[in-house]
Amino acid sequence: MRMGAFFVIAVIFMAFNMPSLAENADQYLQNLQDGNSTTRAEAAMVLGELKETRAVEPLIQALNDENSLVRLQAAKSLGWIKDERAVDPLLNALEDQNYEVRSSVALALGELNDSKALEPLIQSMGDNNSSVRSNAAKALGKMGNAKAVDPLILALKDEDPIVRYQAAEALGNIKNSLAVKPLIEILNDDDRSVRYWAIVALGEINDVRAIEPLTNVSRQDNDDYIRNAAENVLNGLEGTTSSPNNVTNSRIAQPVESGLNGCSGCR
Repeated sequence: MRMGAFFVIAVIFMAFNMPSLAENADQYLQNLQDGNSTTRAEAAMVLGELKETRAVEPLIQALNDENSLVRLQAAKSLGWIKDERAVDPLLNALEDQNYEVRSSVALALGELNDSKALEPLIQSMGDNNSSVRSNAAKALGKMGNAKAVDPLILALKDEDPIVRYQAAEALGNIKNSLAVKPLIEILNDDDRSVRYWAIVALGEINDVRAIEPLTNVSRQDNDDYIRNAAENVLNGLEGTTSSPNNVTNSRIAQPVESGLNGCSGCR
C-alpha cells in the first residue's frame, strides 16, 4: 500500500473511532511488535494521535524498524507526543536512507523544538530531496532561532517552489530584519505561492522598507489574490511605524488562501 493511501484511510478510521481507540491503547502498544508492518504502522499512528507517553520508548525503537512506513509514522508520532526522550533518536534518524522518513523526522524535531536539533536541521537544508529541505525549513521556522536566517535566505533561491515558500514562511515566523531584502527580491517569483508567502513574511517582519515593493505588487501583479494579499499587508504596515509584528498570517490568509487551491506549493 502506498504511504499516502495508508494515511488517508487511517485518519478517516481514527476520526470515527478515537474514543474506542483510547480504551485499547494497551493493544496498540502490543501491535507495535506485530509481524505485519501495516499493523505496526497503524499502531504507531494511533498511539501518536492519543499522545500516549507509554509509547515513547517503543516508538523510539520503531525508528529502526525494517519497514520505512513504520519508521516514518514512529517519527511523526514522536513529534506529536513531544517527549524530550525522542530528541537524540530522531537526530540519528535524520540520516535514514528513506527521504520520506527523513522528511517526517525533520517535522518532528521542529515540534520538539530542542536547541540540539538546530544545526542538524540546518544541515538538512542541503538534503538532496526537496521534501526534506522544505520540512527542515518549516521546522526551523517553528524553532524561531535567528541562526537559521542565513540558510533560510539561501533557500529562497531553491529550485523547488515548495522549499522557497516554506523558507519564506519560516523567515516570517523568525521575524528577523535581515530577511527583508531577500524577501522583497522574491516578490516577482514565477510561483504565486512563493510570492504569497513572501508577502505574508514581510507583513510579519513589519519593516517599512517593504511598503514600496508591496505597493507595486498590489498594483501590478497579474494575480488578483496576490494583489489582495499585498494590499492587506500594506494596510497593517502603513498603520504603524513603531510596533513590530502586528501583521499576522490570520489577517490575510482568510481572503487569500481560498484562491490558492491547486497551485504549486500551496497548502
